[in-house]
This record gives sequence, structure tokens and C-alpha cells, in this order.
Amino acid sequence: MSEKKYTPKYFWENIPDWKRKKDPVLSRIFYRPLSCVTASISANLGISANTVSYFSGILAIVACLLFLIPQFWARLTGAILVNIWLLLDCTDGNLARSYKKQLFGEFADGISSYILVGLLCTCMAVSVYFTGGVLIPAGTVWIVVIGALASSSDTMMRLIYQKFNATAVMHQKEGVLPEQEDSRTDHAKVGSLRVRIESELGIGGILPAAILIAVIFQALDLIVIYCLLYYGGACVVSSLMQVRKAIRLTKEYTH
Repeated sequence: MSEKKYTPKYFWENIPDWKRKKDPVLSRIFYRPLSCVTASISANLGISANTVSYFSGILAIVACLLFLIPQFWARLTGAILVNIWLLLDCTDGNLARSYKKQLFGEFADGISSYILVGLLCTCMAVSVYFTGGVLIPAGTVWIVVIGALASSSDTMMRLIYQKFNATAVMHQKEGVLPEQEDSRTDHAKVGSLRVRIESELGIGGILPAAILIAVIFQALDLIVIYCLLYYGGACVVSSLMQVRKAIRLTKEYTH
């Protein structure tokens, strides 16, 4: 009896409706359809979703380090690898849902994006420091500060969000709090404005393609500034929401 052959069509047909709705526009048009091909190849070779995730984490590090080399070919290669990273990010999801789901799949998938965003903004800023851009001339140290703030903003936002959830789960186990809903993981709320904005404007949406275009046109400084506005703004808004929710729950369940 021959082993099952996985086709791109198989993975495409097994994408759930909530995922199709959540996918950013560029993913729907390009990355997701292509990821069905890469998922097919991976499955037929016996490559698991976790393996793809861990490899994409290594790819993320390489992509970021390439931006530290003050040569056009290095920046261009780094930008291309960022787009390949997004392709792999779609691929591991296809594999986990339709081929073989493994323990610590969310962990493997998560650290890949944490690594990329945690390093990318700072590394791009260093690239702008060496080469300049549309608004920022070469040798301007403030662009590195802007990039570092953008990277740390995303990391800080994730830490605050995870700490809130961990604390909420602890209180749920103690019987103090009921289970809390989360629009980020609630499949029924993938069409909400907040989820759509997060999907479209971040590293899973327009950013990889925008980075590639910016490298070609020597406009990487605009991307770094955008990252500070996006990730910095998201950090402030998200953190205030978590603090507000914590205060509300404290008042509601403290007797």
C-alpha cells in the first residue's frame, strides 16, 4: 500500500473559514496559495510543522544579520528572506492543521516571529545609519534609537500581554476569576477591526513586501519610522487595555 501523497489542493481545501477571513490581503493573494505548495512538498518529505517553524527562526536571524552588512546585495537578500519567512509562517500553519499537529507547535511558531520582530527593526535601523534613506542621512544615530524602540515596543507589548494572561489563568485556577475571552484567539472575532488592523499592518501583513520595496528604492528609513509608529502605538494601546481590564476585574471580583 503506497503512502498518501499530499497535494497543494489538499492543503488549500483544508484551510478553515476563520483562517481565510483572518489572513491579510497579501497572504490571501500570494503567500497562502504558495504556502500550500511548500506545505505539500514538506508533508511528502516528512517534514513537520515544528521543523519548519524552527527553521524559519534561524532564517529570521540570518535575514536580520544581513541588514547589518552595508551592501545593497545584503539588504536585498535580507528583505527577500523576510518574505520567505512569511511564506514559511503560512506553511507551518498549513502543516499543523492538515498534516501533523505536534506538541509545542504554538511555541515553535511564536518564537520565530518574536525573533524576527525583536531583531529586525534595530538591524534595519543600523542599515539606514550606514547607508541613509529618504529622510535620514547616513551617520544619523537617532535612527538606531528609533529602531531599537520599535523592536523593544513589540517585545514589551508581548510580555505585558503574556503576563496579564498568565496572571488571569492563575486567578482562574484559584476560582477567583471566570475564564476570560480573547479576541485574538476567538475564531468568531477574526473579523473585528482590531484583529484586522493587527493582521494587515504587521509582519504577517504588508510589512515584508514593504521592506523589499523600500530596500530597492533606498527608503528603509521610512520603514523604521513606520515600525516605531505601529509597534510603539500598539504597545501603548495594548498595555493600557490590559491595565484597564485588570483594574475592572479587580473591582468586579474583589469583595
